[in-house]
Amino acid sequence: MVFEILATAVIDLLGLTDRSAEVVEFWIYSSSRILLILFTMVLVIGFIRTYLSPEKIREVLKGKKAVSGYFIAALSGVVSPFCSCSTIPLYLGFSKSGIPTGMTLTFLFVSPMVNTAAVVVLFTVLGVIPTLIYVLGGLTVGVLGGLLLSKTFFDENSQETLDVEVEKESIEIKERVRKSFREAKSLVKDVLPYIIIGTGIGALIRGLVPEELIANYLTGNLAVPGAVILGTPIYTNIMGVIPIAESLISKGLPIGTALAFMMSVAALSLPKFFMLKKVMTRKELAAYGVTLTLGIITVGLLTNILI
Repeated sequence: MVFEILATAVIDLLGLTDRSAEVVEFWIYSSSRILLILFTMVLVIGFIRTYLSPEKIREVLKGKKAVSGYFIAALSGVVSPFCSCSTIPLYLGFSKSGIPTGMTLTFLFVSPMVNTAAVVVLFTVLGVIPTLIYVLGGLTVGVLGGLLLSKTFFDENSQETLDVEVEKESIEIKERVRKSFREAKSLVKDVLPYIIIGTGIGALIRGLVPEELIANYLTGNLAVPGAVILGTPIYTNIMGVIPIAESLISKGLPIGTALAFMMSVAALSLPKFFMLKKVMTRKELAAYGVTLTLGIITVGLLTNILI
């Protein structure tokens, strides 16, 4: 309600009507809503993470070979930082701490693709079923991908083991709150340009792109692979892609195709692969990329069949 009032006030102030009013309303409403949800969720998750340091996660995962270890690795990816630039250093730290290769790969699969703030925003935008498919699809791709690659292209015994002492420092609640607030403030500042640009593009799509264009060119059998290919060169935070996906869906784009586009932007960005090239062989990097791509395409196709 507050966001709608704000958008309406700006439109009235500028004297906008028709499509221009629709574009500005969506831009202001979506960007302000996403920013508030993002700040709130990062604040909450940041507070929780003060109790879950990387060292503690390493100790929990060390020596685990069962499904529980993969599940914990996947959940660690969900509550981890929101972009590849932060995910990859954590992945390297886990790899050198004696954690099974499959679990570190599961973390690497899931972390940029599924995060709590995106889940909340998707729920408010698309509802329960698409959000559940997004979460379960991302977790499934991560767990199965980690299991598969650890048994085929990656050497389980090639890791350099690094003994890590678990952090035992006791931090007061007030300091934890201050730390999580600083993290939330910093992250929102970093992703603000992506959200503003993403909601702006989404607003233009909603106001200017004809529904016939989506129906004629973006709903065929090749739409899902095409969306993944289109999303790969784009480097942005998933929070900036959600309003674009929302606008495309409102114009008739199948939900599975939109989810595949979102996941590819978040998990298949080229800068991420340039960073991973420093720590993976060409064979490993190719296997990781192909597995992730096929997993995202499968999630998109199955979603379009089910919804």
